[in-house]
Amino acid sequence: MKIEGRWQATSIESPRHSLYTDSLYWSFDKGVCEIQTLLASNAHFTEQIFANYVTYSDSIKISVTDTYFPAAKKNRYLDWNTPQRKFAIRELTTKSLKLSVNDTIYSFRKYY
Repeated sequence: MKIEGRWQATSIESPRHSLYTDSLYWSFDKGVCEIQTLLASNAHFTEQIFANYVTYSDSIKISVTDTYFPAAKKNRYLDWNTPQRKFAIRELTTKSLKLSVNDTIYSFRKYY
């Protein structure tokens, strides 16, 4: 199973909070990751963050470029404190994806 494609976040769970959303999309294609967040002020516009990624058998390392790191750091869904994060791939099927980092689990559904 490959991670390529567009994924829509459904929930982000940590010991501190549980968020349910349909406003966050992660797209993976040939080593480039695009993270889009629909803006709360206007759902017709998105904030885009571009990063590079490398997959391993049970994990994915995502590296946000310097240009986009400030946006990643302040994004309400990401909790991104360093330019590079390694996520464990907890589940990957044709319809769902679960990634975890530290104590946070990101759940996605396949968008296309």
